[in-house]
Amino acid sequence: MRFTLKDYQTRAVREILTTLGYAREDWHTRQRRTTFALSSTTGSGKTVVAATVIEALMHGSDEFDVEPDPSAVVLWVSKDPALNAQTKSRFIECADRIPAGDLVLLDKTYGEESLRTGTVYFINPDKLREGADFVKHTDDRKVTFWEIVQNTVKDLDKTLYMVLDEAHEGLKTPTSTEQTLVQKIINGNGVNSAMPVVWGISATVKRFDDAMSKASAFTKEKNVIIDPKDVQDSGLLKNALELDIPDEEGDFSTAMVRDATLDFVEVCGLWDEYCDEQGIDRVVPLLVVQIPNKAAGERDTEKGRKEEDTLIHLVLETVRKHWPDMPADGVSHVLGDRATIEVGSYVIPKVAPQDVQHDHQIRVLLAKDAVSTGWDCPRAEVLVSLRPGKDDTYVTQLLGRMVRTPLAQQTSVERLNAASCYLPYFDEKTAKAVAEEIMGLREPRSGERGAAVAKVMLKPVTLRRNADVPQEVFDLLEGLPSYAKPAVAPRPIKRILKAAQALAQDELVPDADKTAHQTMFDVLDSIVSENEAAIEEQAKLIMTADIRRILVERGKEAATTATTTREADAATVDDALRHLRRLVTTSVVNGYLSRNMMAAINEAVERGELPSTVDITAIRARVAALGLAELDVQTPVEDAADALTQMWLTTKAKAIAKLPDSRQPTYEAIQDMAREPETVGIEIKTDERVDSVDLDRKPLPTEKKHVLSTADGDYPLDLKMARNRWERSTITQEQSLGTLAGWYRNPSAAGKNSLRITHETSDGWKSVQPDFVFVHVDGSGAGLKPSIVDPHSAHQGDSGPKLKALAEYADAHGDLYDRIIVVGVEKDGALYGLDLKNPKVRRAVYESPADTDSIKALYDTYGTKYTIIRADL
Repeated sequence: MRFTLKDYQTRAVREILTTLGYAREDWHTRQRRTTFALSSTTGSGKTVVAATVIEALMHGSDEFDVEPDPSAVVLWVSKDPALNAQTKSRFIECADRIPAGDLVLLDKTYGEESLRTGTVYFINPDKLREGADFVKHTDDRKVTFWEIVQNTVKDLDKTLYMVLDEAHEGLKTPTSTEQTLVQKIINGNGVNSAMPVVWGISATVKRFDDAMSKASAFTKEKNVIIDPKDVQDSGLLKNALELDIPDEEGDFSTAMVRDATLDFVEVCGLWDEYCDEQGIDRVVPLLVVQIPNKAAGERDTEKGRKEEDTLIHLVLETVRKHWPDMPADGVSHVLGDRATIEVGSYVIPKVAPQDVQHDHQIRVLLAKDAVSTGWDCPRAEVLVSLRPGKDDTYVTQLLGRMVRTPLAQQTSVERLNAASCYLPYFDEKTAKAVAEEIMGLREPRSGERGAAVAKVMLKPVTLRRNADVPQEVFDLLEGLPSYAKPAVAPRPIKRILKAAQALAQDELVPDADKTAHQTMFDVLDSIVSENEAAIEEQAKLIMTADIRRILVERGKEAATTATTTREADAATVDDALRHLRRLVTTSVVNGYLSRNMMAAINEAVERGELPSTVDITAIRARVAALGLAELDVQTPVEDAADALTQMWLTTKAKAIAKLPDSRQPTYEAIQDMAREPETVGIEIKTDERVDSVDLDRKPLPTEKKHVLSTADGDYPLDLKMARNRWERSTITQEQSLGTLAGWYRNPSAAGKNSLRITHETSDGWKSVQPDFVFVHVDGSGAGLKPSIVDPHSAHQGDSGPKLKALAEYADAHGDLYDRIIVVGVEKDGALYGLDLKNPKVRRAVYESPADTDSIKALYDTYGTKYTIIRADL
């Protein structure tokens, strides 16, 4: 796999591989068929997840601790041949261990009687319609598609895994009794039997689940669900969408095409500057113009075509007037009912939607509906829609396809983390509906949810570092102790190898890979030296091919052990080495073998002997013995790897921070691979785009002295904060003290811009981001002192764990703060909080069962009045 997976993608891959492993066993031992789905929102990288799973399924994976499945055959089904071609290309791009020749677009030219193992076949149901060549016998075709599938299912040496992409689409049933072609592939059609394993992928899995619940041949397993919030926090999606609608009634289409063009030209300039500054390939932005459908009754008429051509000509003339550098051949269209369009001086070719992203000659794209299922275009930066407000569903669907970030990461220029949409025929009501649907605040009327975006802005403003806040405040905030949450499944050895590669690439640590491997080799040498007798004994067992095999079967409480004896050879030793490779990775074992073999050869040469006299098999057996002897090899090697990685990241932190944006995700991924919480810096943005109005276009309230502000020193409160009485009263209280030098609204997402406090729960490691950090002038003259104030109701389900996490943080770092207060109760118009700098309060928090009643009892006993609720809220 060429790409580094996000945490949520790693979890999904691991869960899917586990489900597929059980499904394979159930099929071959019980003829039990399995179905499940991956519920994955648009923009989550579902194809990367699927490619990683299939690569591991067919070729094994040290990272996911799975062996290759030599029986695996994958049939990938989607409704659109263009989408299949796009998916195949994506597999080639990211799954480097799957040969391109093993990715086959299946059609009537396929002549074998069965599908081959180790191969992924792509098919779209339209090729299987009644009368199609692929489903009938001809002089040239002896077996049909259905017979090919049946032969594959019947073969005891094969496991056929079916993947249904965009699963909700393939299961749309025309009538209550008729089966779709996809359902016939899944359930059988009278010639072929049902599939052994069916894995659906969709952002909307309900239709898939409903259909599979009616398929009695299958056992439904738990779906694998990717949380949309994890996707939003990952950097794969744009932070925001900016919607521009008229302030009054009238026809503003030409004016808004003008504004959209000017915005687009500005974005093009920003991308050029950014890419030059970062030293990366140019991002080539795209302007999308969405035109309305022809009027009813005029879709196939000359009048309808002429009216559409007139509109297209007017749009393009307006664009060219305000973008004189628009390339003459830079306009294309994806209108389903048109071929090449000629209007005025413009010749506009028709293109396939999946080609738009990579064809950088296309700068302006004309579209109508949602373009295509599965289509996305990360370089689409600006959309102007000339559709009427009643067509808002089509606009919403298209916007949902424009939310991927061009670089698959956030940039340091906030405008480049957003897309713009101009809606001249929308009013406030429809714009509000679009905004709420995109932000996931309401169910989509189409029934098909696109990617949810964190915020939609109707009148954005840019915040920059507040000139009224002293630089010392920024320095203090960015230096506060913050901790990154450890990985779900930490792999310290993989982490150090990734760190070594990155640090060497950026010329921060010379020979980093060599140093990393040598550090781990030294540990292995030490283990060998301390356990000579045990290793020699195990090596002898390997050389006489006494191999212990452990089998764990589903449904059985204990593992069974079997021992086989045969004459030792290279294959036997390879079998023994496999266990060590899974403990300390293939890279370390192969490097250690190579070093030991070269050392033995050099010693032989020094003694005047031929290199061929060295017993290579014995050397390999001795290394393999490390993994089979009753020794703990993995822990000390991982400890050494972890220590070196932490030393590198700590000593090179400042140099890493100065690297281009394009390199930052690599180091963030390395940081996220930690097995214990590690300190990280807090990076306050230099600019941020926020809305200045609510969804009804009324001005949002503002506050002073926030570290980011408008040029006037104002910080617009977001919609959620504006409606939160506790948070607004907290800000008012801190402002009233008269000593406030600056304050920071800590981002709720755990990331580089937030103060993070980690804590361990029964469900693994979690991260807490307290709401506010206020910095006051210390009355004792000691300078500036920060305070954490976190308004968080004791009634909320996470209040107990969050309270304990903040108490632990106060134990470790309380001396750095003036106050650490958790506000949790409202009583008689006042807010009450717990002072976590008080050791008695912290002790009570630790001893509390942390249920709702116990937390409220803490406030009754130890809570003190923090402030009163503002009367105007």
